[in-house]
Amino acid sequence: MAIIREILRSDRLMLREITVADLPALERIFGDPLCMRYYPSVKDAAATRDFLNRLAFESYEKNGFGLWAMIDRKSGDLLGDCGITLQETSRGMEPELGYHLWPDYWGKGYATEAATACRNHAFSVMGLLRLVSIVSLANLPSQKVAGRVHQRREIFSKQNAAGETVERYLYISEKNSGE
Repeated sequence: MAIIREILRSDRLMLREITVADLPALERIFGDPLCMRYYPSVKDAAATRDFLNRLAFESYEKNGFGLWAMIDRKSGDLLGDCGITLQETSRGMEPELGYHLWPDYWGKGYATEAATACRNHAFSVMGLLRLVSIVSLANLPSQKVAGRVHQRREIFSKQNAAGETVERYLYISEKNSGE
């Protein structure tokens, strides 16, 4: 039996490495049009597995971090994911804090709680000095979360999968030199 590696805890949540058993619940999120409305398209099961293979399983091996399962500590339910992956920004590859939640859990502070815990973990445990979140200009709910978690916001341009240049908000947190 594989050991499930817990990463961190907050008041209501536990974040741990994603397992194969989590894939059906996460496929539901990535396949839902409402959850994916700020992404180019929904992901079918194969595309979700490929996405999580890169940003969770392979990232754990290569980088020591990735997207983590967001678990309600009281019920044990998987609410979504939250974690740190490497993403291209105007500065090159940077650690990016991202999150995805099933709609039943929206508006209850879970994304902010998980993202804040990840930010603190990134600075205090992982030793990162800078952490960003990339958010679509139209994604107001995610902007609210990122605005609570990060210190400032910039606009940057990036290439999307179709090769088009798109503008995104880049929310930024930097570890204070006195910490």
